Amino acid sequence: MFNILDRYIGKVVVTMVLYCTIGLVALSSLIKFVDQLRNVGRGSYDMLAALICVAYTVPGQIVMFFPLGVLLGTVLALGSLASTSELIVMQSLAKSRLSIVWSACKAVIPLLIGVMLIAEFVAPMAELESENYYTRSVTNGKVSVTNSGIWFKEGTDFININQVLTDGTLKYIRRYTFSQERPRVLERIDIANEGRWVKDKWLMKDVTSTYYTTKKISTTQTSQMQWDILLSPDKLGAVGVDAADLSIRDLYGYISYMKSNGQKVDKYVLAFYRKLISPLMTLVVLLLAASTIFGPLRSASMGARVVVGIVVGFAFYATNEILAPFTIFYGVPAIIGALLPTLVVLVIAIYLLRRRS
Repeated sequence: MFNILDRYIGKVVVTMVLYCTIGLVALSSLIKFVDQLRNVGRGSYDMLAALICVAYTVPGQIVMFFPLGVLLGTVLALGSLASTSELIVMQSLAKSRLSIVWSACKAVIPLLIGVMLIAEFVAPMAELESENYYTRSVTNGKVSVTNSGIWFKEGTDFININQVLTDGTLKYIRRYTFSQERPRVLERIDIANEGRWVKDKWLMKDVTSTYYTTKKISTTQTSQMQWDILLSPDKLGAVGVDAADLSIRDLYGYISYMKSNGQKVDKYVLAFYRKLISPLMTLVVLLLAASTIFGPLRSASMGARVVVGIVVGFAFYATNEILAPFTIFYGVPAIIGALLPTLVVLVIAIYLLRRRS
């Protein structure tokens, strides 16, 4: 599967891709750390806590910057080979442009699989732990983020919020009230379908209250109930992980959950399909950028070709990011909105690789 030329091209490309990805992640982490310094002093949040929070985000940043690392690394690697006339020698040995780029793709595919595994199993948990560590530090351990939602403790009460909407509305809230005396005994459970911040208080709607005593268990239902708790919307604003940043498995489950509750899921379905095709998009960006490297050097310098390759790759990536949400507005099926731009650019990239002489 890999001959000598494949291994040589692969080594050069993989090395450069790793250098570029690590460089991008390091730069982004530095910026994140500087940004986190403004929170130092809130609760027990200090510089060490800021460093730990940023460290937890590294897997997610690897996933985010890997496509750009592939773009930059491949263009720079192939540009380096072209500037030393090694690509011309390879073509004289009957190795076509397309096969040279395919050698680069084959070398990148194992890295791509590794990044997919990080995106599916490591990055979501690391992002969740970063949010959890930050929240615990800022609130002195009174708030925690888990896969079942947001948990916080107030006195002897434990409150679970399943979902926080973008407008600050709470969905599916549970409040567990324990006795003041030890040993702690569960006295009451309140379950609300919705909560809104009204006049500095949480107004809960459709509340079911269950009371536990030594003699019986009783249940009551209330259309509205005011909860006097200390957790305010500004504290909730920094809590939790965006559903679009979940793994493919968790995102699929989240979509099913929202559908069962009659909520709109268009943007989450689009995010789901884009996650599925992200490996293909990475390879298409590689093909498109690499197609600018080949051609007679008398028509343009190799430095100019490298710059053009980077600009073209960035342009496709940015255009895809900007135009994809418009498919929701115009009612285009999510699978088409996610896949069509990538397929169109794939055809263009292959055409350019075959056409250039």
